[in-house]
Amino acid sequence: MKILHTADIHIGYKTHGVIDPKTGLHSRLGDFERCFRYMVDHAIKENVDLILFCGDAYRDMNPSQTDQRIFARSLKPLLDRDIPIVMIVGNHDHPYTFGKVNSMEIFSLFSDNIHLFTTCESRDIMTKSGPVRVIGLPWPMIHELRTKEEFAALAKEKQHEKVHEIYSGFVMAEAERLRKEPVSYPVVVAGHLHVETAVMTEGSERVTLVTRDPVFTLSMLKQPEFDYVALGHIHKYQELNKERKPPVVYSGSIERISFAEAVQKKGFVMIDISKKKEVAFRHVLTPSRKMIQLEIDVRGEEEPMPLILEKIGNEILEEAVVRVVITCHAGQRGLVEMKEIRRSLRSAFVIGGIQLKVEQESARSRVPELHRNLSTRDALEMYINHNKQLLPLKKTILDTAQLLEEECRQGSAGKGADFSEE
Repeated sequence: MKILHTADIHIGYKTHGVIDPKTGLHSRLGDFERCFRYMVDHAIKENVDLILFCGDAYRDMNPSQTDQRIFARSLKPLLDRDIPIVMIVGNHDHPYTFGKVNSMEIFSLFSDNIHLFTTCESRDIMTKSGPVRVIGLPWPMIHELRTKEEFAALAKEKQHEKVHEIYSGFVMAEAERLRKEPVSYPVVVAGHLHVETAVMTEGSERVTLVTRDPVFTLSMLKQPEFDYVALGHIHKYQELNKERKPPVVYSGSIERISFAEAVQKKGFVMIDISKKKEVAFRHVLTPSRKMIQLEIDVRGEEEPMPLILEKIGNEILEEAVVRVVITCHAGQRGLVEMKEIRRSLRSAFVIGGIQLKVEQESARSRVPELHRNLSTRDALEMYINHNKQLLPLKKTILDTAQLLEEECRQGSAGKGADFSEE
């Protein structure tokens, strides 16, 4: 059986783009749709049996009509071929208001091949290669549980413990059922969860740490009765269970959202499960928009621009969103030519910003080794050595000081000045 595992499509993000004059739409919408279409075309080419979409279709739970059109027309080729699609509700899909429906519910009305999971449950789904059991674990909606009197009375930490207890109890019960009543066909878990051992990305999904959303243990998921655990919510592709019995995998997102994800490889996962339940999987890359963040430290340079332009010139900027971060001393700030930097970035698709990180000098740097017995040159050299921002200019400063000192001596001798104490 061939299964495609994906998550975190996030249509609607419009960071670091421009309006496309051909369509009138933001270019980032085109980026996300291009990756989505690429994934769908790959699924059709590989003749997959099932799609596991593990949550977060949109940027938020109130997608625009344009966002919904992109999502719907991207799915249509799969539905036209009667490929079943499992949809797990993620935190970006679900409204935080009691009574409102989630943003994906409308799709389940159009086709019997869309299987929407809004609560923890298991279903046997028929594919062209036979049945598959899907154990669905949508994002835990704590605000709904808080409407229950016994849950609302708990402190926040206890509420999270209760959620973990509910989910863990459900998963263990499903594993126990399989031990008692084993099945010959594949069993997969599809969830939108934060697992404690997952590597987070600075930015987007790291908000879960700030809001202290529920975190689940890996041990809860790696039950040997399961053949594969498909996860969404973390945007970085990663395997969590080294033993791979079963594989516990975050597919990651199909497109970059921010520079925090610049170095991540974006894509989806193709899974092959044999009749003997031997599992193989691979990460397939999408044509995601390249993001380049150039970190350039010029504190050791007398003239910063040559190094800046060299670093920019070493990169292939075409079709990329580029951000330049320059670290400099306060005294170098005026030597950084923003217009020249922008000109050097003109081949980039979008300039995502030019940032100066200025290292401020202390109000007064004291050098304990300085004393009256030192010569002027020695004292100046010692002062420079204790102030890193002056090191690139050390030779120039010392040579200039020596010239000034010589001119002062010559001038004093010519005027016959008397420097004796009165």
